[in-house]
Amino acid sequence: MFGYVKRAHSRADGAAIRQAIITAVKFEDATFEHFNWIGDFWECVVRAVARAAAQYPDFLDTTYRDARNNVAYYYK
Repeated sequence: MFGYVKRAHSRADGAAIRQAIITAVKFEDATFEHFNWIGDFWECVVRAVARAAAQYPDFLDTTYRDARNNVAYYYK
């Protein structure tokens, strides 16, 4: 993954790229950790991503949308 990001952002510092990858993985882990299947399935998905987003607020809205779809896909 590092190589892909480095090619896309050739001027970025290697340490910054590593930290961005680590943060993205932690955000994804948090979405699954916060999932609790109580109530409507989609509301559970939205709640899990919202809680993870509160911990990691610096992502784009499209990232949170994609995270909701990802969680829904894996828990279907």
